[in-house]
Amino acid sequence: MPPGLILCSLSIFLKMVPLVGGVCPRLCRCDNKLLYCEGLNLTDIPRNLSSATGLSLRENNISELREAHFIGLTQLTWLYLDHNNIDFVEENAFERLRRLKELDLSTNHIESLPNGTFRPLPNLRILDLSYNRLQALEPDLFHGLRKLTNLHLRYNALKFIPVRIFQDCRSMQFLDLGYNQLQSLARNSFAGLFKLTELHLEHNELVKVNLAHFPRLISLRTLYMRNNKATIVVSTLDWTWHFLEKIDFSNNEIEYIEPHVFESVPNLKTLMLDSNKLTYVEQRILDSWTSLTSITLSGNEWECSRNVCALASWLSNFQGHRDSALQCSSPDTAQGEDILDAVYAFQLCEDAPDITTQTFTSPRDRAHGYIYEGPTRSAYDLLETEGRGLATSSFTVTPPDLESTMQIQKVVTGTMALIFSFLIVVLMLYVSWKCFPAGVRQLRQCFTSQRRKQKQKQAMQQIATMTTPEYYVDYKPNHIEGALVIINEFGSCTCQQQPSRECEV
Repeated sequence: MPPGLILCSLSIFLKMVPLVGGVCPRLCRCDNKLLYCEGLNLTDIPRNLSSATGLSLRENNISELREAHFIGLTQLTWLYLDHNNIDFVEENAFERLRRLKELDLSTNHIESLPNGTFRPLPNLRILDLSYNRLQALEPDLFHGLRKLTNLHLRYNALKFIPVRIFQDCRSMQFLDLGYNQLQSLARNSFAGLFKLTELHLEHNELVKVNLAHFPRLISLRTLYMRNNKATIVVSTLDWTWHFLEKIDFSNNEIEYIEPHVFESVPNLKTLMLDSNKLTYVEQRILDSWTSLTSITLSGNEWECSRNVCALASWLSNFQGHRDSALQCSSPDTAQGEDILDAVYAFQLCEDAPDITTQTFTSPRDRAHGYIYEGPTRSAYDLLETEGRGLATSSFTVTPPDLESTMQIQKVVTGTMALIFSFLIVVLMLYVSWKCFPAGVRQLRQCFTSQRRKQKQKQAMQQIATMTTPEYYVDYKPNHIEGALVIINEFGSCTCQQQPSRECEV
């Protein structure tokens, strides 16, 4: 028999496998009580499936779900309706499916769901509504789902979460609200989720991170809030999350973090703060990062002035995993340099002050020229809700002038160099005097002899310049007297001593 004919016969055989308690629908694949009618371009639900415990209708062309569609399917424990064109779900569509534990309605065109849609499903564990067009959730949509553990709502168009909508979902462990349009959260939006361990809020439009939005989530271990528009991280609730181990705040616009925020998560191990607008981190925050084993801080606007000293010191002592590229954004002289290299090269942290001056400026105040300067804690009080969102806030740090600081450091360095040179000369003389006393003595005698010779020379010069009295004989003999004097050795002679006296002989 040709291979093609064998495959064709096998395919027909698989399609003809009978469904226990009924007949397997044409073109469907049946495995005992499990039916797989996938990719058949069906527009309706197959009939006479009363004994089925599992039904997959993926990748068909079903457009609506009504109560009559599931009559007789009381034994179903899982139902897959994803990748269809469903845009309408009747409120009583799942009326008789009390044993259903898993329902997949993802990747459809559902824009709204009636309040009581899932009320007939008390045993539901997993519900997937992702990749739809939901714009709002009815307040009691999940009422009665006490056994629900996983809820997927990502990639919808949700703008807010009703208060206490998950109140009855006390068994929920996983909640995914990522890739929506959430702009704010109410404090009681997640009330009742005592067993929740993983919460996804990434890729929304949240403008503030407030841990007070997650009260009494005593089992929470992971919080994802990357890719939002948050500018500030605060905590207005006195609560401690003992099991929270991972927080992802990356790709936001965070400029300021309240100093006490991380004190409420004492066992935090992984923190992602990369790609934000942080310019510095306060010492109190660094002191609360005692349990961290991994942190990401790259892609921020680090200001390499003395305000970065606390962070640089902490990084140099951190033993866990961190990203290596932490670059300075300002000032211009340090732009692009690694933080630790800049601190060392520019000597930024010599005699660094302990207290950092902070300035808080809101966009509204900045527009009117008002600036608030004060303690860090009171800055949060200036934030108020405006319209549909929250007022964006900005915290900046006023650094000292780096150029003037460098000039002062140069002057001080030059002065210290001169003093050091003088001390070296004195030290050399002292060592010479101690180690070579004979040489010093000879040197001293040489200097004394030279001074004595110089004084004698000066005295001789003074004597030579003085006027000396002269003694001479004024002898004027006539011709006769001259002869007598020569022959007989006598005659008249006149002696004169100038200028005082004269003598006659």
